[in-house]
Amino acid sequence: MRGIRWSRLALAFASLILLEGCMTSNDGDTNAPLPRMSRQDAQTWAAHFAESMARSAGAPIDATSVKPQFSDCVGKNDEVAHDGRFYLTYRAEVPLPAHKQGSAGARIRDDLQKRGYEITSFRDDDTVDPAVVLEAYNPDQDFSIRVAGYKAPEVLNLGVFTPCLLPPGVKQEQL
Repeated sequence: MRGIRWSRLALAFASLILLEGCMTSNDGDTNAPLPRMSRQDAQTWAAHFAESMARSAGAPIDATSVKPQFSDCVGKNDEVAHDGRFYLTYRAEVPLPAHKQGSAGARIRDDLQKRGYEITSFRDDDTVDPAVVLEAYNPDQDFSIRVAGYKAPEVLNLGVFTPCLLPPGVKQEQL
């Protein structure tokens, strides 16, 4: 039951990120200026951030596990602009024995707090899988982080989620 509830919570959190991504903090103005970044710069930034989390965890990223995924921004009313705006979901795995994942998650949490991230969820509970879950959000940059530690295989999954970004030099389409 706890696993099902947690899965629903995680799904709701991910959906919220996707639905709110094309909106800025300007009172929900759908046409407020979006932050600008190229796909390559977003991927480079996310890779750097994932590497930083891996260093905090005390183990390297498995290079074969890196999965950057770009997707179109979808607005609250299912609007899709055709100006190149995108989300990036960047995932990577850190092989780490289950008994080390809780302390690794706590170190990542502490480092994120120092960087101004709000910790929205932290769990270290060996009775469920994933045993370790950390979710954090940076309200200034609108980036979200998710870390999950699994028993089998023994890995920490790192996730970096960007807000809706618009490539530089592109005119923002009004919705």
